Amino acid sequence: MVYPLYLIDASIYIFRSYFSIPPNFFAKNGELVNAVYGYTNFLLDIIERDPEFISVAFDESLVSCYRNEIYPDYKANRDLPDENLEFQLAMCQEITGLLGLHYLSLDAYEADDIIGTIHKRFSLPTVIVTRDKDLGQLIGGDDKLWDFASDVYSSPGEVQQKFGVRPDQIADYLALAGDSVDNIPGAPGIGAKTAAALLTEFGSIEKLYTSLEKVPDMKLRGAKKVHDTLLRHKDDIDLYRRITGIACDIPINVSLEDLKVTSQPIENIIKFCDEMAFGKRIRDRLGQAS
Repeated sequence: MVYPLYLIDASIYIFRSYFSIPPNFFAKNGELVNAVYGYTNFLLDIIERDPEFISVAFDESLVSCYRNEIYPDYKANRDLPDENLEFQLAMCQEITGLLGLHYLSLDAYEADDIIGTIHKRFSLPTVIVTRDKDLGQLIGGDDKLWDFASDVYSSPGEVQQKFGVRPDQIADYLALAGDSVDNIPGAPGIGAKTAAALLTEFGSIEKLYTSLEKVPDMKLRGAKKVHDTLLRHKDDIDLYRRITGIACDIPINVSLEDLKVTSQPIENIIKFCDEMAFGKRIRDRLGQAS
């Protein structure tokens, strides 16, 4: 089917370009721009699929999100961008706008929350471009997750097959099992299989705790210990659940019309290419996309 709406988790692909593309690309001002080069090619690949609507979501900061206020250790295992990467992130936002694509970043919310809110607001069959498992909680119906780097599309059923829980249970699953990428420890000793088994049996963390006395009788290895762990760490699990869920109702002023891909003046793109010292190949691609 034709997917009218693409929602792009930009930061993942910027960082991927930064770490995977050799540091052989420099702007006229001497700054390294390998991430800008890779990200620009990535955007062009998306545009060539001719979606009617695109929104690109950026993470503004690793320390200012509302989740950091709830849980200060959230993503504390990640290094902050250095000055060059900050420059490249800004240039990636600039080329996104120059190509006529809607983009957004917010201090208090993450790219996931922007994507979740737009997805919920417009209810169109959507491709969410990401390799972040958290975003699996958003998809349903005909939606797809697309891991661009490996060119793998995942339907809601395939997400369930991968994690052992439905997409709408992923936030609960991560709160129980933890997520090392985001520095969320989860409940001690409750790994992916146990978390999936608990959610298959009870449906949600809320229902799990209303029927906690049934856990020792489950056909789980160490079921009594699992029960005791859940009882002892309820407050922690409730806290983690507040940060694993994607906020789908954040205050952003965006209409569907804003997400239409629009033509932009080629002169601005040429100027950007000059500043980035891009070569002929990518200039030609940019010229065709404008």
